[in-house]
Amino acid sequence: MDGSIIDYYGTNSFQGLRNNIRSGTSCAMKNAGINAISLCMENQAVSVVTGAEHSNKLFAELSCVCTPIRIKNGIISYLSLCFHHYHEVTFALPLIEHLAKDIEEKLPQKDPILQKELTYSLFDQFELTNREKEIAYGWLENKNVPEIAGIYGISQSTVRTFIKKIYAKRELIIKEHFLRNFHRFKENRLYNDIKEYISIKYPIVGIFFTLVEFYNSI
Repeated sequence: MDGSIIDYYGTNSFQGLRNNIRSGTSCAMKNAGINAISLCMENQAVSVVTGAEHSNKLFAELSCVCTPIRIKNGIISYLSLCFHHYHEVTFALPLIEHLAKDIEEKLPQKDPILQKELTYSLFDQFELTNREKEIAYGWLENKNVPEIAGIYGISQSTVRTFIKKIYAKRELIIKEHFLRNFHRFKENRLYNDIKEYISIKYPIVGIFFTLVEFYNSI
């Protein structure tokens, strides 16, 4: 996990921050120095970084809190909240705990058939053929080319050809980008739930939040 941001949201007061980060930006220690996300990744526990403790000066006037998202005792993602340092950090701890718990409860799809149906419905947005959907779903499950070829009784070269077609439809280059791109659509409802909860619960507090790398490990 390299701490790459998959989605973020912030009010107008965070314009400078929004202009300098984007999906794919790495928050890992080796790339971004000390920040709440990198410390959370290092310690695998809730982390708080305030003001000048940040390596990046963009965060010099912010306090940030980050928590891991756990499914089946494994960390699959991180959620971070940032807000101006004049707000007490204590308000953010129960907030981020609530959001993480909500994500952990909603994320698992206990019914594998339903999970497959939901994923296939997402593939429809990209006009994938039935065969492309089958190949793409296997790719999302981290199956390799020989495994996919064996499942569908086709040659490995045919599988590679389909993968190239899928990449072309989404203008993707490598498998990591493919996985991140489709998982981002799968988690979009959670992303919107977080925005709605924050805007209702804390309407006067400017909050910038980020979701970092979901991994389909459940």
